[in-house]
Amino acid sequence: MIEELLREHGVHPNTEMDQHFLDSEDIILKEVEEAEISSEDTVLEIGGGVGNLTEKLAESAGKVLTVEKDSKLVKVLRERFRDTENVEVVEGDFLKKKDELEYDRCVSNPPYNLSSEIVEELGKKEVMSVLLLQKDFVDKLIAKPGSDSYSFFTVMTNFYFIPVFLKEVSRSSFIPEPEVDSALVKLFPRKKGFRVERETFERTARALFTHRRKKVRNAMVDSRHILEMEKKRLKEIRDKIPYSGERVVNLDVRKVAEIAEFLEEKR
Repeated sequence: MIEELLREHGVHPNTEMDQHFLDSEDIILKEVEEAEISSEDTVLEIGGGVGNLTEKLAESAGKVLTVEKDSKLVKVLRERFRDTENVEVVEGDFLKKKDELEYDRCVSNPPYNLSSEIVEELGKKEVMSVLLLQKDFVDKLIAKPGSDSYSFFTVMTNFYFIPVFLKEVSRSSFIPEPEVDSALVKLFPRKKGFRVERETFERTARALFTHRRKKVRNAMVDSRHILEMEKKRLKEIRDKIPYSGERVVNLDVRKVAEIAEFLEEKR
């Protein structure tokens, strides 16, 4: 199906644009099922490709916004869905169009090189999402405190979402075949977030994870330039910081939030 569509339109996958088209109906149906879409929902799809996922989303959603950067693929999509009233094909870069779009769900097989920016944007908008991403990247999203993959990005993702691993997807499920395996992940927005503001949390998390192997008390002093606090002040309070004796890499998202709240009070 994919190869036939590409051939019909004279389109060749551009691997420099990270174009690898999912060619597994089972995985597509799994994405749609996990998204729990209703006829009231507007669903965002980032990277429409040739429209195989778009087609299945349109069967359940009130509206599908499929954003595609490649003008040749935009032509394929618009021709394929010219008679489908609830599909709107948006040409352009999602990250440049993001403020123009309104949606309730995101179900996407996006370009892997934009994964972190996309997850951050969906987090800010508190959008439940089902994404097919590079497996190594998904491993970072779901990493546990203390593990090698646990990082600043893991903590920021967990500030916005509860990430749930769904399924590993072999590279053989794509045309053309990429050099890496992929995985499906579901991102549930946190219904009960944290009292601390996002900017304060992000600054604290960045300061901590710049020295992820150090104890909290030392990481804070060594990252004073990120915190924009004076060394003298941090030395005065470092032993009073919550979890001051723990190593940064072992802190879960709630502990980071507590530290951020404490520091904000002590400014």
